[in-house]
Amino acid sequence: MKKNIEKMKKKQNLFSKYERTRKVLKTIINSSALPNQLREKAQTELNQLPRDTSIVRHKNFCILTGRGRSVYSGYKLSRLMLQKLSRDGMLTGFRKSS
Repeated sequence: MKKNIEKMKKKQNLFSKYERTRKVLKTIINSSALPNQLREKAQTELNQLPRDTSIVRHKNFCILTGRGRSVYSGYKLSRLMLQKLSRDGMLTGFRKSS
């Protein structure tokens, strides 16, 4: 699990480093007012960027356990930890359902 968390942090840092460049290139590519040569050049530059800089390569993990499935993005906790912490009264605004 620790290995997954380290990988995720590495991908997040890489994404934040190239985020602005990626957005600029995407807007150039999607703009139909610009000449085709410029748009093709932007496309090749975008292809040269590392793959892990894309947002779709990012996955949410639980910050406590490293679990990758059923993670609530607002809390960055898995459903199991969210349930446990709310049951123990560590999170405010949660009520027992029955």
